[in-house]
Amino acid sequence: MNKITKLFNIKYPIIQGGMIWNSGYKLASAVSNAGGLGLIGAGSMYPEVLREHIQKCKKATDKPFGVNVPML
Repeated sequence: MNKITKLFNIKYPIIQGGMIWNSGYKLASAVSNAGGLGLIGAGSMYPEVLREHIQKCKKATDKPFGVNVPML
């Protein structure tokens, strides 16, 4: 355990990058299920699409995950 694993309640101190459409719910849930912190890349998603990805990710994993929202 280290500060990162304790903070995010994950097994490994690995945080997936939010890579716009490349990191949807499938990749984010797979990373979270493997012990890291998966991130949904919301950079080019419309709000309704992002909502759908978050809902699907919640169904695909019971582990923590995040959403990368770029501040442009």
